[in-house]
Amino acid sequence: MKALIRTLTQTLLPDLADTEPPAPFVYTGAILSSADLASALPGIIRLTQGLGFTLHPQTLYGDADNGASYHVDHSEQAVALTVHCHPGRQTVSIAVSGLDSEETLELYDVVEHTLFGGL
Repeated sequence: MKALIRTLTQTLLPDLADTEPPAPFVYTGAILSSADLASALPGIIRLTQGLGFTLHPQTLYGDADNGASYHVDHSEQAVALTVHCHPGRQTVSIAVSGLDSEETLELYDVVEHTLFGGL
C-alpha cells in the first residue's frame, strides 16, 4: 500500500523538492526629506490604504535617530510595500515587492506618485 501511495504521489504531483520558489521583483525609490515616520505615518497609512495596502501593517522603530520602517501587504494582490524614513540621512525611501514584474511595477509607479508626487 505504501508503494502505491508513493507511486501515485510521484506520478500526480510534481517534484516540489526540485522547484525553488520564484524570487520577488523589487522596485525602490527615495527622496530627500526631513520628515520622520512618526509624524508622517498617519498620512502614509491613509494614502496607502486608499491604494489597497491594508493587510498586516507593521511599524518598526530604530534606535535614537535611526529612523523607522512601515511595512504593509496589499489586500488583493501579492505585493508588499515598505516605507523607510531616516531623519539622520534626511531620506524617505519606498520599496514595492511582488512576484509578478508588471503588477509590481504598476503598483510601484502609483505608490511613488502618490507618496512623492509628480516631477
